[in-house]
Amino acid sequence: MFRTRNVRTIATTALTFLWGMSLALAGQAPDASAGGGEVALATAAASTAGASSTDPVLSGYVEVEKIRLVLLPTKVEDRKGRVIEGLTANDFQLMEDYIPQKIQFVSVESDAPVSIAFMLDVSGSMRISGKLDAAKEAIRYFLDGLRPQDRFALIAFADEQVAWITEFTNDRERFLQRLMVQTGYGQTALNDAVAAAPGLVQAGTDGRKAILLITDGVDNASRTSLDQAIELARRASVPIYTVGFSSLPRDLLPMKEELATNFSVLTRFSDETGGSLFAVHDPDELKEAVVRIDEELRHQYLIGYVPSRTLWNGSYRRIQLVTRKSRYQVHTRTGYYATP
Repeated sequence: MFRTRNVRTIATTALTFLWGMSLALAGQAPDASAGGGEVALATAAASTAGASSTDPVLSGYVEVEKIRLVLLPTKVEDRKGRVIEGLTANDFQLMEDYIPQKIQFVSVESDAPVSIAFMLDVSGSMRISGKLDAAKEAIRYFLDGLRPQDRFALIAFADEQVAWITEFTNDRERFLQRLMVQTGYGQTALNDAVAAAPGLVQAGTDGRKAILLITDGVDNASRTSLDQAIELARRASVPIYTVGFSSLPRDLLPMKEELATNFSVLTRFSDETGGSLFAVHDPDELKEAVVRIDEELRHQYLIGYVPSRTLWNGSYRRIQLVTRKSRYQVHTRTGYYATP
């Protein structure tokens, strides 16, 4: 009996140590903080001489299951759109498929490096009214606010092509050279781009990641359906910030069904992945949109919790995150896949 207690104590101590270390690292973990992925925190083992091979505790090896930590990059605003800072775990309420969850930690992500993938629509319609030129200038403006440790990439899409123009880099001059030579052609394959880009981004870099999608069009060339694109974007766990051009005045926008549908699609891309939608009505507003996106990225919370359900069967689990003060609006991804 003494030996059993001793081994269990060793295993518990090891797990406690690894758990503490994992939580300490989780706020800094590059892969985890990127898109709010799921992280296996720890395994623990203990051995003892002369243990019985039939006793799971005394067999010479004690294995502790992996602990899955779900990470949620989160933005909190008041009703006027102002960022709310200084919140703690006690200020939030979290449920997973309507089951209350305990928040393990809340950290602030303002100082962590970020990798931004600019996903640029280069279809023919972007040449109209200077939209493509305005998009290029807005991206250049965004780069001016990045820090030396931040990285950026360019993905262009038109017709059935989704292409890396530059992979992640901090070489601003080379990036801008490749950006400025992009020209508009073909149709808009928006769903194909959203389906492909998050996977490219996830594989292309570590650390916090986000996609900034700039487009003006309704999808008219994709082979991928809207639902398929959203599912693939969810699995990559990379937030998508969408900027949609409208050539109509603000008061006429609701009257144009096609454009209204387009903004509905862009809203889904953003909401499902934890990003935001910005509708711009002229090129000058594009800079304002990228400033807001930069502000959101710099004032994110990273919220971590261990799901109460231990069965990881690949199902999609819905997340509901709110603040105890109902006047605040919380933006995070809508869920995650419980991948085994």
